[in-house]
Amino acid sequence: MLTSVKPSLSKVINSFAKPFSKINPNILTLLGLVPPIFFVIFMMTNNYVLALFMFPGLFLDTLDGAVARMTGKTSAFGGFLDSSLDRVSDALFICAFGLSGMVRYEIVITVMFLSLFISYIRSRAELAAKGTIVLAVGIVERTERLILLFIALVLFVIFPKDTNLGGYNVAEMIFLLLSVLSLITVLQRIVAARTRLMNI
Repeated sequence: MLTSVKPSLSKVINSFAKPFSKINPNILTLLGLVPPIFFVIFMMTNNYVLALFMFPGLFLDTLDGAVARMTGKTSAFGGFLDSSLDRVSDALFICAFGLSGMVRYEIVITVMFLSLFISYIRSRAELAAKGTIVLAVGIVERTERLILLFIALVLFVIFPKDTNLGGYNVAEMIFLLLSVLSLITVLQRIVAARTRLMNI
């Protein structure tokens, strides 16, 4: 949903990317795994405030592509690596809530499955269309998912663990909301894929 805003931010992103122009974009992509790894560590050690500071580190994920375009170093492998490590990053951020005991595993697994399925549907549809379509549709894409994870952690930090509704703490309630929105996104992408692929 917020993907449509990205082009309007390209100038800002490029200005931040300039100082990194001498670094190989693939190295920047690999460095993008550092914040998620530390996020898991901080979550497991109950250092939730430090964990919150790992979210801005995801900005590295936008720099690699900008640097690649700026320096003419875009490549098929670079795109593959970026997309693959995005899934690893997402998995680490989501799993951290379960590993820390903040969110029950069954809820974490549901969000994990739907998140990966959302990405798979786009990848498979675009492959089936041989690159003639871009299936960046749905109410919850990666950016919205990460924002909701951030909100879940912020609310958990603000409100005590025993603050709950129907037996669910605030972080779990956000995860349940994310599950519903993710399921809607899955259906949106399946419908969009059917419509677009049938017209090829």
